[in-house]
Amino acid sequence: MESNPGAVLLRIPAASAYLSLARATTTATCARLDFSLDQLQDITLAVDEALSLVLLDAVPGSELVCRWTPQPTGVLIDISSTSTSGRTPRTTTFAWMVLTALVDKATANIQDGVVTLSLQAARAQAVVS
Repeated sequence: MESNPGAVLLRIPAASAYLSLARATTTATCARLDFSLDQLQDITLAVDEALSLVLLDAVPGSELVCRWTPQPTGVLIDISSTSTSGRTPRTTTFAWMVLTALVDKATANIQDGVVTLSLQAARAQAVVS
């Protein structure tokens, strides 16, 4: 994985009690990247949905790994954990529809038993009058 000095990495137990840490990190990281308040709420909700989807299939006792990588126009957020099913979450569910409505792009992949959801969000352009 390419090194990015502004990237934030968080490893937490795959348990719902720790998800608030990832939500708080999302808000803090995106605020630092100058996202609007509305976008902060949308991205944090998207991360919450992604965390829930990954957590549902995480191997008990495993970790959730979250990475926020600044991009020139926004942020890339990767959330991953070892999967019990060996499959990505279904993209036809209501949770996936909510997730994709809140960010610019959402993808899911699995490699070597680890499922990763990737979210991309771009900062809104300021309106000049």
